[in-house]
Amino acid sequence: MKHLRQLEDQSVYILREAYKNFDNLGMLWSMGKDSTVLLWLARKAFFGQVPFPLLHVDTSYKIPAMIEYRDRIAREWRLDLVVGQNKEALAAGMNHTMGRVACCTALKTN
Repeated sequence: MKHLRQLEDQSVYILREAYKNFDNLGMLWSMGKDSTVLLWLARKAFFGQVPFPLLHVDTSYKIPAMIEYRDRIAREWRLDLVVGQNKEALAAGMNHTMGRVACCTALKTN
């Protein structure tokens, strides 16, 4: 447990230093395990508040319950949540049948 506590303390320190040293800090939140742990650590680092925006890239392929979870957590924890979506690519018919690289590039990168 001591090792985990040290890792947690180091993570909190890094988040505070990043916030202190960068003007336009933001954090990606995919709602996966890793980014949700980072969100939890950010709340711990700043005493329950997250002083920078969370960014979620919405590909439109998440299970509806995950989007409900995202919105509920953002509301309850008063998060500054920015949701981005490549509506142009979706409207043009971009989907997984066009290949993983093409789809992910269009919906997650562009």
